[in-house]
Amino acid sequence: MIICHVSGPTTQHSGPGFSVDAALMPQPDRRLEVSEAAWRVIVREGLDRTSMRAIAQEMGCTTGVVTHYFRNKQELILFALRQVKERLQAAMEQAVESVPGPDRLVVMLAAFLPLDSERQEILRVWLAFLGYAVGRDNLMADHQQSAAQLRTVIIQELEALKAQQILRSDIDPATEANALLALANGLSLDSLIQGQPLSLDQQRLVLQRYVKTLLIQD
Repeated sequence: MIICHVSGPTTQHSGPGFSVDAALMPQPDRRLEVSEAAWRVIVREGLDRTSMRAIAQEMGCTTGVVTHYFRNKQELILFALRQVKERLQAAMEQAVESVPGPDRLVVMLAAFLPLDSERQEILRVWLAFLGYAVGRDNLMADHQQSAAQLRTVIIQELEALKAQQILRSDIDPATEANALLALANGLSLDSLIQGQPLSLDQQRLVLQRYVKTLLIQD
């Protein structure tokens, strides 16, 4: 938790309704703390009801401390969205480590499914960000860039399988990358909307069955 009043160098912040001394703390760590507080508020209250004041209350600080690290809500949201991407990427990289062949593709996609409480929270935050990004070009561009990067990774995996003569020769990696991402997104949304009607194993099985249709059959 950020301590609002500590000894040491401070910077004066002022704005509507407040005037505080925000401690100058190491930027990366404190920005992460603010971002994580924003996550908790978003999951609990929804993004529309998330304000700089609400985030400050979550942290036990004044609004001036939050605005010391982020000028406004949109800047904070963009930073928090990038934390979502980093967490998902880390989960994917950890999941596929030492996994060979087609199983690697299944495990990679499954890393994005809400298969545990942490990833369920990430999904809720990501969906809140997506809705908020509509009509805000810079935020939507960030979403689209993330999707394009993930699509590129999936295409590379499919191309590697094709080069190893594991993937069918008639398969177009770009088309199937889009289909696989749509399938994973659909499973994620369905689990949130319907309260997870498919078990964790069933969600993985859906991915495995689809990937199997892309492979050369013995």
